[in-house]
Amino acid sequence: MPVIVMEVKLVEQHPNADTLRIYSMAAPGYEDVQIIANLENIYEVGDRVVVALANSVLKDGTKIKPTKLRGMQSLGMAIGKTSDPPGRDLSHLYCQKKVAEAVELQKWPSIELLHNVRRSLDLLGETPKITYRAKIKLDGTNGGVQIFPDGRVAAQSRTQIITPENDNMGFAGWVEQNVEFFANMARKEHVTLFGEWCGKGIQKRTAISQIDRKIFLVFAIQYGGWDGQYAKLEVNPEAIRALIPEHADIFVIPFYGESIVLDFGDRHRLQEAVEILDRMVEEIEKQDPWVKETFDIEGLGEGLVMYPETTTLVERFSYSELLFKGKGEKHRVVKSKKSVKIDPELAESIDEFVSLFVTVPRLEQGVTEACDGEFDMKKIGGFIKWIVTDVQKEAVSELESSQLTWKDVNKAVMNAAREWYRAKIMLP
Repeated sequence: MPVIVMEVKLVEQHPNADTLRIYSMAAPGYEDVQIIANLENIYEVGDRVVVALANSVLKDGTKIKPTKLRGMQSLGMAIGKTSDPPGRDLSHLYCQKKVAEAVELQKWPSIELLHNVRRSLDLLGETPKITYRAKIKLDGTNGGVQIFPDGRVAAQSRTQIITPENDNMGFAGWVEQNVEFFANMARKEHVTLFGEWCGKGIQKRTAISQIDRKIFLVFAIQYGGWDGQYAKLEVNPEAIRALIPEHADIFVIPFYGESIVLDFGDRHRLQEAVEILDRMVEEIEKQDPWVKETFDIEGLGEGLVMYPETTTLVERFSYSELLFKGKGEKHRVVKSKKSVKIDPELAESIDEFVSLFVTVPRLEQGVTEACDGEFDMKKIGGFIKWIVTDVQKEAVSELESSQLTWKDVNKAVMNAAREWYRAKIMLP
C-alpha cells in the first residue's frame, strides 16, 4: 500500500486514552481511513496529512499494519502535515524500494510510573489485585535482536532498526559480529530478544558502567509480532535462559526479592506495598546487588521494573500496560520525593512543572537516545523533540492534577531543554 496525502475530516478524543486522538482521513480515489495518533503531532479538520496506509514499509524499516490501540482500530500512520494536494502518492519519498527485505521494528513499550498505571486502570473501571515480581533496572540503552525463522537477524534500538553504519552505541556492530550465534536460535516463529545494552562508555553514574566491556542484558522475549502474527511475551528468567545458549556477553536479568501483591482497590494496602517497594529501590541505589554479585563491582544502582507474576506466555500489549518502574533519586526523570507513588506530583506553576520534568537524568537520557551520546548543534533538533515527546507522554496525570494543559507548558519545556543542551556544548 502507498503513502498518500489525505485530508482530515473528523477529529475525536480516544475514549480510553488521554494521549491519543482518532482521525478520519479522506482522499480522492481512496476509502476513508481511521488513524489513531498520539499528541506528538496534532491535526485539525481540514489539515492535509501524509498518511502511510497499512502494509506500506517506510525507509527506516517500519512496516505499517492494522492495529488496535486501547480497543480502537487504526489502519495506518500519520507522518506529518503537508501542502501537497489530497490524493498525491508520496511513496517514492517515504517507502523502501525493496519491501521484501524490510524489517519491522518490534518496539518495547515505555514503562510507566505506578500512578499512571493506577490511573489507566481507574479509567477502565478496574481495581485488580496483581502479584508483581521485580527485576533490577540496569542503566544502559534499550536494544533488541530479531531472529527470523529463516535465520535472518536484525538489530534495533528503542526507536528504529539499526546497522553497523547507523548504530546505537555499537550494538548493531556487536550483533553483526555474533550473527551466527543468534541465527542458530531460529525457530518456527519470529523471536525478538529485548534487553539493555550496558557497560563501558554507555552511561556514567551506575555500577554497570564500570565493567570493562559492553554486555547485553535480556529481560524479555517476544514470540510472534511479525507480519500479522500474534505477539506473546516471556518474562520468566528461567524460561529465557532455557532459550539462549551460553554467551560471555549475554546475561538474563533475574527476579529480585520476593513477590508482592498490589491491591488497586484498597488504597491503604496499596500504600503499604508502595512503601516496601520504595525501600527496595533505596537499597538498590546504594548498591546494585546484581552487579556486585556478578562482577564484584560496587556502585550505584538505577532502580526496579515491576512485572506482573506469570508462569505462562502472556499477550504482549495488555501485559505491558501493567509494567511500572521505580528509580532511585539520582535517576528519577520526575523530581519527586519517593521513587514509587500512588498519586502524581502537583505543580503550582509552569516553572515548577518544568523543574519537575526537565531533570538532568531525563536530559542525559535524551542525549543517549536521540544524539548517540554526543553534544552537537546539528543534533539539537532531534534532542528537543525527544525531550518534548517524552515529557508529554509521561506528564498526563501531573498536568491534570496541576490544572495545566500541554499548550501551557510546551514552550517552557522546549526552552529549558534547548538552554541545557547549548550550555553543554559551550563548556570547555
